[in-house]
Amino acid sequence: MTRSARDSQKSSVLTSVLTLLCAGSMAQAGPAADIKPALALDGFDEEQMRLAKVIHKKIVDYQQIKKKTYNGEDEKLVAFEDTLASGAKIEMLPVKGGEFTWRGEKEDDVLKVTLSPFWMAKHEIAWEAYEPFMLSPIPRQKDGLPLDFMREQIKNDIEFIARPTPPYHPMTFGMKRDGHPALSMTQHSANKYCQWISFQTGHFYRLPTEAEWEFACRAGKDGANAWGDDDGKAGDFAWFGGDASSHYNVPGKKKPNALGFHDMHGNVLEWTLDQYVPNRKEYFGKDAVANPWVKATKPYPHVVKGGHWQQTLAEVSAAARHQSTPMWKISDPQRPRSQWYHTNTPWLGLRIVRPEKIPTVEEMYHYWNSGVEADD
Repeated sequence: MTRSARDSQKSSVLTSVLTLLCAGSMAQAGPAADIKPALALDGFDEEQMRLAKVIHKKIVDYQQIKKKTYNGEDEKLVAFEDTLASGAKIEMLPVKGGEFTWRGEKEDDVLKVTLSPFWMAKHEIAWEAYEPFMLSPIPRQKDGLPLDFMREQIKNDIEFIARPTPPYHPMTFGMKRDGHPALSMTQHSANKYCQWISFQTGHFYRLPTEAEWEFACRAGKDGANAWGDDDGKAGDFAWFGGDASSHYNVPGKKKPNALGFHDMHGNVLEWTLDQYVPNRKEYFGKDAVANPWVKATKPYPHVVKGGHWQQTLAEVSAAARHQSTPMWKISDPQRPRSQWYHTNTPWLGLRIVRPEKIPTVEEMYHYWNSGVEADD
């Protein structure tokens, strides 16, 4: 065989190997995401991208360590518990992904949705898990960045960089704290909380997309709610209609849905990643989507789901969609004024997800930084 022939054969073999590797990689990645508008590939904030790279490396390194404990196999999609530095624990339950029919408020707004596997928090995030993030002693500017004279001191301290200044009045608004859901954070604060605990735990966390939230609430089925078609059983699963008198409740007192999630109906509203659009099918321009995310292009409105304890049964249903509004932020509980809290939402909390696949650095950046955090 001539040298030219040998080189040609090597090239052919290499091409075949690369093709197989790429095919395998694509098979593991799952369906491509329908994200609109598309994620920007440049124009990143330098400091936030630096943080994303540090956290991404920690998560990837931790995944490799865990892989050794599984004899080289990927982590199983099973329930697990993450413990924060404060000792607070967050239980995460698996959602295998799959397909469901996504019905909107308008009759023609019907989409077939395919979702990749993920984990979701069994309960709404409680004060015990949120307060250590909220109570930071670092002085900040309105945009959330540390004041200039503090930057050199804390430039490598991610614990501080991703946290707000403490409020000057209790964010419980006179209601209960111990074991109860954390309240009144903006979507920006919820995103930064996900970034903060991602660094703490070595697992990537973010807010759920609207589709992920609804799929988990419906337990992967096309049925309307956790209680099925019998609305007479709704009280077994949901806090609604003012049945908690004047306040929210400790998560887990009501029955879970078929996947084990508590309080997805009522108690407190929950943030999603998505910008609100009236007709999702019209927005995406097709009948079927995979891992959809309506990425924000303006501060309001965003989609919040689940309803709260004072709302009606219809408002706490799986399909109900609520919109954030500037009226949620009439006053500001921080000095200096900031974009971290909504002071007029003592019924708004969050629940977190962890996708099975670790995102790229650029994707992490976009999940934690919407780019439209500041009010108009």
